[in-house]
Amino acid sequence: MTRAIILAAAAAAACLAAGATQAQPRGAQPPPGNYFQTCRNVSTSGFGRDATMTAECRDRDGRWRSTSLRFDGCNRIENREGVLSCLPAPGYAPPGPGPGPGGPGAGRPTLTLFNGPNFGGRPFTTQSEITNLPRQDNDRAMSLRIDGRQPWQVCTDSNFRGRCQVFDHDVPDLRQFGLAGQISSMRPVR
Repeated sequence: MTRAIILAAAAAAACLAAGATQAQPRGAQPPPGNYFQTCRNVSTSGFGRDATMTAECRDRDGRWRSTSLRFDGCNRIENREGVLSCLPAPGYAPPGPGPGPGGPGAGRPTLTLFNGPNFGGRPFTTQSEITNLPRQDNDRAMSLRIDGRQPWQVCTDSNFRGRCQVFDHDVPDLRQFGLAGQISSMRPVR
């Protein structure tokens, strides 16, 4: 009889554990990509436009970097120098105000940083938030271009810390805002 009680208690504990696992909130399933090979501690939270992935990803030098990405509308996710990056699904336009696909302002909002003033030099383009720019692009932006109708926040430190400013238009010379050669993180403002 003691053995039957022990087995019943073990079965009840297993059911409770399985129920607790199923009851925990989980985020949306992320799309495929190469990040599985070079990132650790990958987790998701939220759904739809709020679906967010966080991870620690290796850069070329093997260092682990904390990064996050809102991945709604991403077809694939890649690790680019320790930063999660979205490759959008074809024809994806985020929901919200403004015309639908094919009209003016169609497609995802895009921010491009240039390492020279007046949109010169090497560009770095993103359609999603970047918590810490890759080393070759970090603290190098001298101008920026915004495509789409959504404003962007840029910050001088990683993870949206330091001095931050929101732009809703192209900036041919970031020196006039005191941000030349200082941008480390950016994200679209919703």
